[in-house]
Amino acid sequence: MTEQELYQMTPQQLTETMLKGLVFQYEQTIFARDERQFDTVNARLQKAYQLLEKLQAGLHDDGGIITAQLDQLYYYLAEQTLQAYIEPTCLEELLQLTEELLITWQAASVKKERPLVRAAHHERYEGMDY
Repeated sequence: MTEQELYQMTPQQLTETMLKGLVFQYEQTIFARDERQFDTVNARLQKAYQLLEKLQAGLHDDGGIITAQLDQLYYYLAEQTLQAYIEPTCLEELLQLTEELLITWQAASVKKERPLVRAAHHERYEGMDY
């Protein structure tokens, strides 16, 4: 993928591409772990961590509860990615969570003409300084 193609993507497409990359990194890490190729395991885990940092950095504060939950999920995945150096068996959980997140993201992206729904109680939090 060229740099120009990346710049032409919508934020939703870019997020999907990064999630696909994350799934790929975890799959390759598991394969390398099973083949005892520890230098590859290290390289793949570093790439996965970098993708998670970019996904987390791309979150916007105005996203409400969904943004907060994604932030927590990305943080958990990043922490578990680091933990995989010590406990490589957690890679299966990382792969499963990331695949489920990708599937959910893709399903949500299909529904383009959906109006934004806001909880009634959300209005009272908008004016608060955090």
